[in-house]
Amino acid sequence: MKKRQQLSLVILIAGITFTGNALSKIYTWTDENGKVHFSDKPVINQKAATIKPKVNTNIAKTVTSDSQWQQNYLKTKAEKAEKAKENAEQKRKKQIFCNVLKSKLATLEHGGRFYSMSPEGEQSYYSDEQLKAKHQKLTKAYKKSCR
Repeated sequence: MKKRQQLSLVILIAGITFTGNALSKIYTWTDENGKVHFSDKPVINQKAATIKPKVNTNIAKTVTSDSQWQQNYLKTKAEKAEKAKENAEQKRKKQIFCNVLKSKLATLEHGGRFYSMSPEGEQSYYSDEQLKAKHQKLTKAYKKSCR
């Protein structure tokens, strides 16, 4: 119960303090030397003017879905997502291409045979020179694209 009373007292004092600041006035006057003074208390022997502080309107406004900033942000976000998607697709295609090259190289290195098809549908197997050239070509392509 005692903590509750202390909390109530703190809240009451804080409320009085902030209310007092909000209702306070600012006085300004110029002395005989031309110097301008500001105070929260009026001066007795001088002609003082009351100044009303301007309200700060430069406070951040809530971002709405139709604001230009929000539209630009969403557009940029969508462009980045699209670019990331394209990059992922290119990476996937490159991986497939590299796997095909690896497979062909493995077939060549393990004594597999390659052939080409003639327009009549006949298979023509590669000679040893052609296999060596094919191996060099595949190795070069793999080193260029997959490393």
